[in-house]
This record gives sequence, structure tokens and C-alpha cells, in this order.
Amino acid sequence: MLVGVAVIAVYAVVVGTLIYFKPPPVRFVYMESAPARAGEVIFRREGCLSCHELFGNGTGYGPALDGAGSRRDRVWLGEYLRSPRPGVGDRPYRLRMPAYDTLEAGELDALVAYLGALRELDADGRIIDPR
Repeated sequence: MLVGVAVIAVYAVVVGTLIYFKPPPVRFVYMESAPARAGEVIFRREGCLSCHELFGNGTGYGPALDGAGSRRDRVWLGEYLRSPRPGVGDRPYRLRMPAYDTLEAGELDALVAYLGALRELDADGRIIDPR
């Protein structure tokens, strides 16, 4: 009988703990659109995840791109993709990002739309606009 009581008590503690702790709030969102979907295809084709991390996937050689559209506006993203320069991230990187100036204009615009669609949410769940 004491074993049964102990099992029920342990079960109650486990269930209570699971109910108490909620999953972490959403911090990053993807603002999907037709141009952003086209840009995602280019992002994957160009192998960007081999250097960057996005939503927990990829590597950490370059800066994480979660919320990139909230940190940089589309003009800045387009210029940077055409002519990347060092010193943009918050830590030094061993690899240098290649220029994507050989992409067709429509492809570059789509890639910028994809990166711009990767947004961050503030504490109240509102989308943070680019600075």
C-alpha cells in the first residue's frame, strides 16, 4: 500500500511539474510569402546552411540568421549579399562569406525577401521591424 501511495505521489509531482513548465515562447518567425518561398529555394540551393544556422539547423561558422529581417533592412541585405565585408557579426569568423553578385537580379531579390522574412518577436509577441 505504501508503494502505491509513493507511485501516486511521484506521478502527481511529475504531472504537476509538466503542467507548471510551459514551452519557451516563440522568439523568431518566418513571414512566408511567394517571394520568400522562392528565396528559400535559392538559400538552400546555394548551401547557406553549410555556414549559417537557422532555426537550429546548419552550422555555426557564420552568424545565425534567425531574425535577420529584424536586424537589417532589405536594402542593406541586398548590398551585403552583392559585396560582403568582414566585421558585420558580433564575433570574428574564420571564413569569409562569398559574394552573390553573380545571381540574377530576380534571384537576389528573392533571397533578400527570404532573409527579410526571418523576423524576431519582442517580449509582447510583436514583430520587430528592421533598424
